[in-house]
This record gives sequence, C-alpha cells and structure tokens, in this order.
Amino acid sequence: MLLKSRQPVETSDPRLKAGQDAEKQMAFLLDRRFADQDDVFLLHDLRIQHGAHAFQIDHLLITRYGLALVESKSMHSKVLITRHDENREHWTREFRGRQEGMPSPVLQVQEQARLLQDFLSTHREKILGKALFVLQKGFRYCPFDVYVGVSTSAVFELSPGTPLPKNVYKADELPPKIASQLAERHKQHTSLLNLDTLWSMSRDEAQQLARFLVEHHRPLQRPEATPQAAALPPSAPAAQAQAPAPQPGSLCPQCGKHEVRIAAGPAQADGSRAKYLACLGHQDKSCRWKILYTSPTPAPEKLIHSPAPGVAEPAPVYRAVAPAVTVAELAESTEHAEDSRPKSYYCYSCKADIPAEVARFCWDRRERFGGKAYCRRCQHDFPYKRAARARAGMEG
Repeated sequence: MLLKSRQPVETSDPRLKAGQDAEKQMAFLLDRRFADQDDVFLLHDLRIQHGAHAFQIDHLLITRYGLALVESKSMHSKVLITRHDENREHWTREFRGRQEGMPSPVLQVQEQARLLQDFLSTHREKILGKALFVLQKGFRYCPFDVYVGVSTSAVFELSPGTPLPKNVYKADELPPKIASQLAERHKQHTSLLNLDTLWSMSRDEAQQLARFLVEHHRPLQRPEATPQAAALPPSAPAAQAQAPAPQPGSLCPQCGKHEVRIAAGPAQADGSRAKYLACLGHQDKSCRWKILYTSPTPAPEKLIHSPAPGVAEPAPVYRAVAPAVTVAELAESTEHAEDSRPKSYYCYSCKADIPAEVARFCWDRRERFGGKAYCRRCQHDFPYKRAARARAGMEG
C-alpha cells in the first residue's frame, strides 16, 4: 500500500537529475511489486528531523515482520569495490574518463537505519502502546533490513578477493529479493517453534507506524525568494539569478553524458563563422544542445590598468539559439573552429591576389580557363593565346 510518493524537484544539475531518475525508477519497481499488498506500506522520499539532525530515506517498506530501507544510486559507468577487511570497504567510480572515490552507499543506508531505529525507540509508546512495549521491548529487536539499488547499466569491477556486498543489487533485482525475504519471515512466524521468539507487530500497528512517519516527514526547506526578487515582473528574467553557464570540457546541461566543446558554425557570406558551445552528442544525434558563445571584450582601461580590488573579471556572454544542428554542421565546425578567417585567392599565371568573385568567374567557365583562376589582366591574354594555339593546330 502506497502511503507517500516521491516529490520531484526541478534541477539543472546533471548529477542531481540522474539521482532523481534513479529514485524514480526504483520507486516505480517497488510500487509495481508491493503497492497492491495491504500488509506492506510504502513510503518514498522520507525526511525525518531527529533532534538537531535530519536524515533522509529514499524508500522505506514497513511490514509486520520488520522494516526495509532502500538507498537508490545512479551509476552508469564502471564501479570498483575494494574490501580491505570486514569493516573497511572502498568504492570508486569512473567519471569523465578518470576514477574518483565515492562514499559507500552501504554505510550510508546502515546509518539511516540506525537513526530511524533510534527515532522510533524514542517514540515507541506513541506508536506501539505501553502493553506491546512491555512484551516486545519496542524496536530494539525489530529487524531493519538495508539494501542498495543501483542503476541497471552499472558495471561492477571487484578487486581480487572482494565479493559483491550481499545487500547491493541492480534496481530490477531488488523487488524480488525483498519479496523473497518477506516470504521467509512469514514462514518463520507461522512456525509454532518460533511463535514466541521473533519480533512482529499487527497489521494495524504497522499501518500506525507508517502514518506516524508520514506525519513527521519534514521536507527540506528551500530558501524563499526575497521581496526584491518576488517583485520582479515575469518579463525581466535577466534580473533573476541564473545558473552559471557551462564551460568547454564540462558536461552537457541537457543530457549530462557528453562534454561540450567550442565549435564554429557554417561560413557566412563574408567568410566569418560564429562560435558555439555544442554537445558532442551531435555526432550520434543523441543530443542537440548548443548555445552561441561570444568571448568577452576587455575594456580599454583594462589594457593599461590592473582591475580594481573586488571587481570580478567579465564573464563570457551566452545567448540561447535554436538547438537544431546537423552532424555535418558539427563536423564542419570542429574542422574550422581554430581558423575562421576568410580565404584568399591568387592568379594562376602572375600569382597576384584576386577577389573571390573573380576566382568564381573563372571556375564557372571551366572550358575557357581550364578550371584555374586568373586576374582580369591575364583573362584578356588567355583567349588570344588559346585561339592562336587552336589556329596553329588547324594549319598543321
């Protein structure tokens, strides 16, 4: 039974967006498996304030026989796990072609379970009542199962002698594992030999526990807009705070997978090319993001005087343009990104510089000029010499 759903938050950070996508996928898989069961209570994106600290649980399942906590992790690359001993386990993942350390999600969900157990023990009489507290000693012996659900595209690489942690599963493997654990617990509690030795609670008590946690959910308070910002009309987006523009080599803000690079657009009539920041996803058409890039022009006084203290350097100016671009445009822009100057042409005979239109005049008359370009003076001599050679051939 679903008692609390996820509350999506708008974000432009690729990593935060990937994390939310992983939580969304895990919530969907758990809901599909357990939402129709009236003795399993599902809570997603739960945040509890306990004393001076708060802890957040991605997914929580409450049953008669215990609680299960699930931590979702977005991992779309190679993940290396190295175990040094029973208590030390290091996680490393690849990001943009290099390895970087990451917190252990197993320790993270174990800490969440410890804080949740301490919170429930503090309020045990409000949840289970005094009589049940005398018999079962609150939540001291309540099973708290912890799981880590990672993206299905993750690739694990284990160092020699390191097994995969027993509570780490791909997202699609986790719901069947939890269902199997619940079936095993149910089988143990129906046995007469274990009737008085295992922790359990009634369905009504499990539902009361779930509702108690929902009532104590405290969402993260985001800073409210200041009166000045609230007074800005919708037509003044430039006065509002904006996220910093991406830089060459950073991840694409749209797909979050490919890097962005400086590229030049198609050649204009004057031979110039506009520069863009474009996602490398243009190469396989997986992402069409690009923005026009204009380098800042330093003020004249900056060429003579050093900047005043506390004055920031001028930032590049970005303007959004139509995102559509062809692969040919991106390939052409990559080829000419470093040199966008107009081309020069010269006469094939006297080597003098000639304008582009004079060169095109000759190229359009291939039969007359043989596919070569000549200046206007040499063009006058060229037909005479060719006619003379033609007459000489006829006379011979």
